[in-house]
Amino acid sequence: MLNLLRVSSASRKTSNFVVDRPCENFWDRVQSWQRRGWTLGLHGYQHCYLTRRAGLYGRSALREFAGLPYEVQEIKLQNAARIFHEHGVKPDVWVAPAHSFDTNTIDILLRMGVHMVNDGYALYPYADERGMIWIPQQVGRFRNLPIGIWTICFHFNRWSDEDLRRFRADLQRFRPHILSVGDVLQFCKRRKTWVHAGAARLLDAGLRIGRPLRECLKPMNWQAWSKIP
Repeated sequence: MLNLLRVSSASRKTSNFVVDRPCENFWDRVQSWQRRGWTLGLHGYQHCYLTRRAGLYGRSALREFAGLPYEVQEIKLQNAARIFHEHGVKPDVWVAPAHSFDTNTIDILLRMGVHMVNDGYALYPYADERGMIWIPQQVGRFRNLPIGIWTICFHFNRWSDEDLRRFRADLQRFRPHILSVGDVLQFCKRRKTWVHAGAARLLDAGLRIGRPLRECLKPMNWQAWSKIP
């Protein structure tokens, strides 16, 4: 996987994601990625799902952060960041496990100096009123899309040889359209108009509200409401 990406250009408790023995020189490799200019993300702390609260996006029923008290989230995030810092690595962006986070998570990240989130449904990145930059994460595979900036989320732990072959082919096919985070930020500076930013935030806010609303309007919940005098 890393070889393919090269051509184109923490504390872990859960056992569900262990696919091989730990890499002895892992942090040396991470430092080399940072020196190459890769953007490194903070992906939670232990990847242990503790709650079932929807959070901001509610894509999954399992959460590591959403719904936990502020103090608990702060300890988890500080512990995660400390592991990075102890190895001379600076995380620049938040990529939540299972899209699990809420407004408390965002407040803590800003206080810690993390000013980018890779999540959401907008067509283009935007900055909110607190200065957090939201780079949307909308799809799980390469697609031909007419407009927008799209982040593709890959989970390659259990990929087959055929999956790797397709990934290699897609990298070659879409290579002219692949951007770095630095490219995306420069694009946002050039295209900073109220129409663009407003449209991005409106779509994102609508989808945030719409998902929990649909959950509330499911037949079971609606019947429960109808019995209230």
